[in-house]
Amino acid sequence: MGAMNNMPAKDINSDLLSEVFSTLRLRSQLYFKTDFKGPYAIELPHEQRRIRFHLVLQGQCWLTPNGMESHLLNEGDLVIVPDGVSQIVSHSNNLDYPSPVTLSVALEQGCFDGGVLSYGEGEGRCRLLCGFCQFDEDIDHPILINLPPLLILNQEALGPEPWTSSALKLLKLEAEFAGQGARGILARLLEIILIQLVRRLSLDLDYKQKGFIAALSDIQLSKALNVIHQTPQKAWTVNSLAQIAGMSRARFSDYFTRLVGLPPIEYLTLWRLMRARLLLSSTDYSIDRVAELCGYASTPSFSSRFKRQFGQGPGTYRRRVRDYDYT
Repeated sequence: MGAMNNMPAKDINSDLLSEVFSTLRLRSQLYFKTDFKGPYAIELPHEQRRIRFHLVLQGQCWLTPNGMESHLLNEGDLVIVPDGVSQIVSHSNNLDYPSPVTLSVALEQGCFDGGVLSYGEGEGRCRLLCGFCQFDEDIDHPILINLPPLLILNQEALGPEPWTSSALKLLKLEAEFAGQGARGILARLLEIILIQLVRRLSLDLDYKQKGFIAALSDIQLSKALNVIHQTPQKAWTVNSLAQIAGMSRARFSDYFTRLVGLPPIEYLTLWRLMRARLLLSSTDYSIDRVAELCGYASTPSFSSRFKRQFGQGPGTYRRRVRDYDYT
C-alpha cells in the first residue's frame, strides 16, 4: 500500500458525507437470492453492525423486524433495516401460520444452489435479493446512530428523484442479469443507494431537524464540521470552533451537541481516531506521522488514546487489518 502523497487540498465545500462513509470503510456484500413458494415464514438472526437490504425481484412478501410492525413489500421495493435486528420474512402478516423457522432450518429443509435459496411449495412466489452493508466495527459515528430503524424505497415514492430511482432500477436489472461482474456491481450499487438515502434524509421534514445530517445542512455548524474534517491536526478548542461557526461558545456547544449527538471536542477526537484508522490501514505513513496528521503532539499520547478507545495500539491494529485485508 503506497503512501497517499500529493493529496489534494480541500476547501470549505468538501464532501463531508463521502468522507465519513469512506473513513468508516463502507463495504457491501450479498447474502443470496431467494425463491420462496407457498406459505412460509423465515426468521433472520440479529447481526450487529450490519445494514440489511432486501430487494423484491418478483411477487410480494411481508417483513416484520423485531419490535416493529409488519410491512408489505411489493415487486421493485427495496427495504433497508439499519441496525441489524432480527426479522421475519413471510408470505402473510399472520405469523401464527406457518410458525416461523430460523434461517438455518430453512437452509437445511430447502435447497441452496448457485447462490439461490429455494424454500417452500405451493402457489405464490417471492424472489428476493438479500445483502448488507457493514462498517468499521469499532466506530460508532453519529451518522449511523441516527438512521431511522426501517426505510422502504419504491419507484412511486422516488418519482421526482431520478438519481435514486435510476440506481434502484439498475440494481434490479443487474440482479436479474446475473452476468460476470454482477456481484461487484450489485455491492457498489447498494453502497450508492445507502449514501443517496442518507443524503435524501436531509430533505425529509420529519428528519432534518435532528441528527448528523441536520448538522451538515446547518449553515453555521457545517462550517465547524468542515474545519474539523479538513484540518483535524489543528489544536481546535470549543472557542475557536464557535468563532468559525459565528456563534457564542455556550450556544455553539449546546447546539452542536444537540444535533451531532456528541460535544464538539468529543466529535473532534472521534474524527481524529477515525482518520488514524484509515491512514494506518491504507498508507505506509509511520505511526509518528499518523499521530501528527491526526492532531497529537506526541506518539505516546496518540498510542495511549488509540488503545484506550479501541483496545489495541496503532501498530497492532495496522498489522491486524492488513492481515485481514489480504486473507
